[in-house]
Amino acid sequence: MSDMYRVIGRHSGTPAAIPSTIVLLVAGATKRIWIHEIQLGSSNAAALAGAEVSAGRPTTSGTGGAAYTPLAGDPAAPAAIFTALSASTAFSAEPTQPATYDWRMGLDAVTSYIYTPKTPILVAVSTRFAVRVETDNSATKVQWTCTLTVEE
Repeated sequence: MSDMYRVIGRHSGTPAAIPSTIVLLVAGATKRIWIHEIQLGSSNAAALAGAEVSAGRPTTSGTGGAAYTPLAGDPAAPAAIFTALSASTAFSAEPTQPATYDWRMGLDAVTSYIYTPKTPILVAVSTRFAVRVETDNSATKVQWTCTLTVEE
């Protein structure tokens, strides 16, 4: 039986550079994970003038980010095997840009958006999954928050 977890990634301040990873997951060496939902929103008052957000599989984890402990939906569930990094501490070196994407979306003005794939996105053992801002045309860059619903 699988367990469900929530992971929250966020920018602690306005991103210094774009593209900018919001949250990165690394599947454990013994268990795959599935992404069931991506919730995305802005966490500052900047006026969004157009942005592109993506979800994909970088080949490296980059450097930096803050460790985030996945929150189990069931308090009796074991600790997650997968690991998570949030941009609440900026990545000093971004994870690699994915060669292919599971999801990309252009946003013109948004306070929040929920993406629920028709079938959960599978992340194989020992591989990565990231949600990142690819472009942001706003005068003041947007601080993003992202919540992932993950099955392990």
